[in-house]
Amino acid sequence: MNAAFVDREALFARAKSSGNLAGEDLTGFDFKEEDLSGVDFSNARLDNARFRNATLVETRFHNASMKGADLSGAKMNRVYLVAADLLGADLSGAVMDDAFLSGAILGGANFTGASLKRARLGVVHASFPNPSGRPTRFRNANLEAAIVGATDFRGTDLRGANLDGAFLYEAQLRGAIIDKKQFVTAVTRVESF
Repeated sequence: MNAAFVDREALFARAKSSGNLAGEDLTGFDFKEEDLSGVDFSNARLDNARFRNATLVETRFHNASMKGADLSGAKMNRVYLVAADLLGADLSGAVMDDAFLSGAILGGANFTGASLKRARLGVVHASFPNPSGRPTRFRNANLEAAIVGATDFRGTDLRGANLDGAFLYEAQLRGAIIDKKQFVTAVTRVESF
């Protein structure tokens, strides 16, 4: 089912009653400012969907395709984005505290000013070059106490990011766009730079 043919009211009624939109094709659908907390979008196609300023607390996007999606300003605490494809997505200003992003594709995604406190970013794909043609940006993002697994940040913009208490021991930071002073209170390996 394509988003152009979806009855908006029926979709939201189903989301509220069952909490399940898993596997749906909602490409380009507009969820702007909606509260979809706890809804299961696992394996859904959400490319270019608009979630601007939406509330997505504890929402599940396991293995969802979200290429080019607009999640800017969304409230996404404890969101589950494991193995989600966020290639070129806009997450600027999103609140993603305690989020799970293990195995997610983040190439070209924009996390500028986002809050990812205590987020789990295990083995995410963030390096540049990537198919989006743009570097991944965590500029001025809050990654305080985040746990980052074996991730290659080559070409990723981390300037101004708060890394206080972030666990980056397995992260590859060589080639990232950084200011080394940011890492004073982070847990890293010296050879990471």
